[in-house]
Amino acid sequence: MPATTRSKEEFYIRRLFDDDVPVFVEATRYARLEQPYTLSAKKSLKATCAVRTDDEVVAFSLRGYTAKQVEKEVEHVEAVVDGKTAMHNLLRPRMPRKTLHDLTEAARDLAPALGDDVIVDLDGDLYVLTLARAGTQGELALVGKLTRGDGGYTRTAVADAEFQLPVTGVRLRLFMRSPVRERVLAYGFSGYLTRRPGESETVTRAAALALNNLLGLATFRMLSGLQRVEVPARQAGAPVRQRSPEERVLFEVPVLLFTDDEIPAARGFAAAEIDLDHIDPESGGLRVHIGEGDRLEWNPAVAGTVSFEAFRQVLADTTATMVHSVLGEEALRDLAYDIMLSDAGTEVMTRLRAATTGLPGLAATPRRAEVRQAVPATGTPAA
Repeated sequence: MPATTRSKEEFYIRRLFDDDVPVFVEATRYARLEQPYTLSAKKSLKATCAVRTDDEVVAFSLRGYTAKQVEKEVEHVEAVVDGKTAMHNLLRPRMPRKTLHDLTEAARDLAPALGDDVIVDLDGDLYVLTLARAGTQGELALVGKLTRGDGGYTRTAVADAEFQLPVTGVRLRLFMRSPVRERVLAYGFSGYLTRRPGESETVTRAAALALNNLLGLATFRMLSGLQRVEVPARQAGAPVRQRSPEERVLFEVPVLLFTDDEIPAARGFAAAEIDLDHIDPESGGLRVHIGEGDRLEWNPAVAGTVSFEAFRQVLADTTATMVHSVLGEEALRDLAYDIMLSDAGTEVMTRLRAATTGLPGLAATPRRAEVRQAVPATGTPAA
């Protein structure tokens, strides 16, 4: 692929507005003129993404931020305007031109070996993944590894590879062809995924999670033809240390359980716990473990026909949604980062205990659950 000279650069900031879902906003002018960009709050910054487009390659460089990194990256400035003191949170966007240039050159070099597959560069190792499409949904599967020789690249078959997540975050590069335009898409990701540093992760999961991080940007979404990439189920990670009761966030959820035929099955309180070692791999939110406990009373009429296991997932998902609602998007994201980075200390546990105190009850069947304000009374459920 011969080099081209016609190009343009863009810069985007992914940020929160009023505790809403993070969105990308354009800030090209600020990066080009090296002007500060004002944020409503430090914690509203979630990521930045620079884009370089030429006749052959569109390069994306995304950097995600943890709460601690935001504290260092965003300046808290005090200014006096018309005799009044105002506080400003200023981000100074910088266009990572060398990173974009390196991505573009790597894309040109890999283009002859790309085909319709996806190539992932992780610490210098090149992996080949197929991308199965179903409409705008995608599913990755690792099928090979590339080795460069005198005659170009050669491919060898491999199973899904694992690597240890570094403390400094994941850095990977991903290359694919656009299905709608004659361009190679080159994507550099720098940030944290859903598992803690030190745990193992697969190349396929890492690539899927990194892609989903960028699919909120319309430019990449349109050029890739994707809305979402399926994230494979996680495998068992490194052993998690045992926590004492004082180091756990335990709480109870009032529940009324019914069979699929709406027959009362049980009432009382389910035992729940916030996972302080892992976050949800899909949503990036909190994971809630829920169990039967010893304060749930079953209807003898349904004995042997239904068990708590049938309700476990729907209760866990709905309880997590309730806790997320109490916390709010910004606080939830900060807590998720703390858990992800093994920083879930006393302050995190205090905030989570406050959020899980006095939750409303749930009425549930094995298929769905809804919030009920009334707390179930004790005693055997009526048949």
